Amino acid sequence: MNENDITTKKTIPMSNWITGTVLAVVLAVIACEIAGWPFLRQPLQQLLQDKLHRTVEIERPFRLQLLGGIHLQVGGLKLSAPEGFDAAYFIDADGLDLALRYRDLWSLKENDPYRIAAIRADQLNAYLLRRADQHATWQFELDDSSPPRPFPLIEQLAVNQGQAKVTDAVTDAQLALTFFTEEGAHLATPESRLKIHGQFRKRPLQGELVTQGFLPVATQGSQSPPINSQGWLKYGAVNAQFRGEVYDLFGTQRVKGKVDVKGTSLADVGDLLDLTLPRTAAFKVSAEIEKGIDQWQVNIPSAHIGRSRLSGQFVYDFAPETPMLRGKLQGALLMLADLAPAFGASQGSSAAKAHPGKLFPDESLDFSTYGRMNADIDVHLDAVDLGNAFKQRIAPLKLRLTLNKHKLSLAELEASTAQGTLTGALSIDAHDATNTDLSPPPAPEWDIQLAVRDIRLEQWLKVTPENKVADDKVSPTKPSSAKPASTSQAPAYISGKLNGKASLQGRGRSTAALLKSLDGQLALMVRQGEISHLLVEAAGLDIAQAIGVLMKGDQALPMQCAAMGWHAKQGVLTPEAALIDTPVTTVNVQGEINLGQELLNLKLQASPKNFSPFTVRSPILVTGPFVDPKVSLSPGPIAARLAGGVLLALINPFAAILPFLDPGSASEVTDEGCQQTLQQLKARKH
Repeated sequence: MNENDITTKKTIPMSNWITGTVLAVVLAVIACEIAGWPFLRQPLQQLLQDKLHRTVEIERPFRLQLLGGIHLQVGGLKLSAPEGFDAAYFIDADGLDLALRYRDLWSLKENDPYRIAAIRADQLNAYLLRRADQHATWQFELDDSSPPRPFPLIEQLAVNQGQAKVTDAVTDAQLALTFFTEEGAHLATPESRLKIHGQFRKRPLQGELVTQGFLPVATQGSQSPPINSQGWLKYGAVNAQFRGEVYDLFGTQRVKGKVDVKGTSLADVGDLLDLTLPRTAAFKVSAEIEKGIDQWQVNIPSAHIGRSRLSGQFVYDFAPETPMLRGKLQGALLMLADLAPAFGASQGSSAAKAHPGKLFPDESLDFSTYGRMNADIDVHLDAVDLGNAFKQRIAPLKLRLTLNKHKLSLAELEASTAQGTLTGALSIDAHDATNTDLSPPPAPEWDIQLAVRDIRLEQWLKVTPENKVADDKVSPTKPSSAKPASTSQAPAYISGKLNGKASLQGRGRSTAALLKSLDGQLALMVRQGEISHLLVEAAGLDIAQAIGVLMKGDQALPMQCAAMGWHAKQGVLTPEAALIDTPVTTVNVQGEINLGQELLNLKLQASPKNFSPFTVRSPILVTGPFVDPKVSLSPGPIAARLAGGVLLALINPFAAILPFLDPGSASEVTDEGCQQTLQQLKARKH
């Protein structure tokens, strides 16, 4: 035996040992593959626990296949909620099936999303809980310092039964979700359906969303084509329908489509979307919406609020710490009654019914919504209907609405009506209710600045009695050519150009509280005016003259002077000077109007300028609540000279309010008719 034979004999056992070892490994891998690698369940479970900092339970049966790709099948997978949360679990999946391809893992770059070939689950349950401190069960503290990856790309997804419970202290939500999906490239018509019901911000909520799969919505990039989606939502009395396109849900969250919304008040929509919207009458709005990276664009071609018809274009920018709403509100008609709920009035019923014996609503208004956003909106309305007491609408009306740091302002008000104008501003400073240094926070501060100029009373107000028809009965003996019955228009009770100013301030959380606190000044003057002769004689209780007017027919008397100046203090209006002067009578008004108590206590003293044997000359008293005033005679007649003395006492304060009544023209600082009345009153002193 030579040396080569000895070497060969030693080599053969070594190669056999290597071959046997490899064969044993292959057989072991095959055996493990057939068995499903059951011994890897515990190591894999521990690896996930260390990675996620959560308790992880991988339930049997456990089957893992590694040949030709990674294929994992488990009876169940449960992830616990973080410590400190009272939740049974975060994720609990039954019948979970996961498939990965090796080439997808080998080609994976640092910032690429994971690609998952398929995920299937018989049942998937989730418990999503968020506390008031913003900590939530879906937040993970991972040790991985690499940049976050995008949402995984899942090629096939199937969840036979999906459920989720949502408890969110931030939005005060208690919701239950059920969902189903069967989607992927292998399906010609993928479909996903999500249903939701429960409580959201203390109101019942339910809805449904149907889309061509959840995956395209979640995994698409900003340049990918959108996915058609449609759904509906009910939130309290709000009903919404959406039809449009959604994509890149976990990126830029793009949405584009049409929304139809209806409900009992726009304020309910504000509560749902965390916006500042007024309480209104029932509404129906159609809007085209589009969401960009950090703003919503909303075009409203049609909005019906009660009987109002409005439209608008808005941009809602939610990038700043306090979101900002900009845009333009316009429309053909705004019925002021449709905004009555914004001031506490009950829609469809009078305030007297809501608060027996009272006219002004005392319901506390919600000023807490003023901090939800800032706003800058141009308002341009073709017409505004003020109510049944007005013959003519305001047309047009322009103003600028701003909301900044809890302060609402209606400024740059310009309106036209009845050949005159209305200008001014209104502001409400609601303060910051979150300021813990002020507990409770002070009541909102109101500031009202209004001015009217040359508004024709007879055209603006319903101050004209109904037509009187003089029926000339046609006798049978009269020829057929006899004239038809004549119709005569009675003169307006009062007419002329109304001028005035109001400068008022107050505090209050309701309309009634505001009126109870009003301080300031109010002054009115009627220029080139006329008043019903019958009313004047009735005010002077001149029976003979009144009967004569009735027999001859009412006529309009020119008002030489008609002006009133009222001082407001803690909601009580007292006249500094208030009189109506005609060629036959001068009427003076004394007393007070208590806005807080809603009580009248006025005395009308008429001083006739002509002789009449049937003139009673007792003051007329107007007393009692606003909703049921009483008109009576003063029990003790007052001599004419005493009335004249009262009028003389008004000379100085009356002259003082004339500049305040000036609508802006230096040439009209005083009124010729009122100057003449002042001279006559001075002459009567002697």
